[in-house]
Amino acid sequence: MDRDQWDQRYAQRAVWSGEPNAALVAHAPSPPGPGARALDLGCGEGADALWLARLGWLVTGVDWSKVAADRARAAAARAGLPATFTIGDIADVDALAALSPSGAFELVTVAFLHPEPADRSRLYAALPRLVAPGGHLLVLAHDPDHGAHGLPGPPPHRLLGPDDIIEALALPPGFAVTTAATEPRLGRTERDGSAPVVAVDAVVLAERPG
Repeated sequence: MDRDQWDQRYAQRAVWSGEPNAALVAHAPSPPGPGARALDLGCGEGADALWLARLGWLVTGVDWSKVAADRARAAAARAGLPATFTIGDIADVDALAALSPSGAFELVTVAFLHPEPADRSRLYAALPRLVAPGGHLLVLAHDPDHGAHGLPGPPPHRLLGPDDIIEALALPPGFAVTTAATEPRLGRTERDGSAPVVAVDAVVLAERPG
């Protein structure tokens, strides 16, 4: 779906549950100190970003849907949380770096963005540049087994296992992968409350040396 199609989808109703992704809750580090910055790429309606803000991060969420970013911004204002939201493209790394005074973030999160295989390296390999020394990069994706468990999502050729994610990131020397795993997640096939199914998520957490 392109930008306009996502805007149309978000305009119809709230798309996501409003709860943070379970893998984010399980794996995101605590802020290393006051003023630590987090960048949430593909933030959607802001649930992950708001959860990180409650943890103490200064969060910037980026999405290419204006409708989603506006909804996230309103939710942050209602909650009084230090999260800001902007419209942007994860491929524009220079623009993303400009969102932090230092040009980098102590935490960068990417949740359930599934580029075409031909675009993976171009989009993912630049992300480590956004991680500050001592910071973390957390990537969540639908594992290739995901589609077999009943949940909708991208076509199989765009699904990413942990090894796919690590290969696409092309981590520079010194980065350490601390988590590379697949994890089950209870979900539902539709938002109308149909029977629960077990989805499979790929999780990669990497740390840049301080």
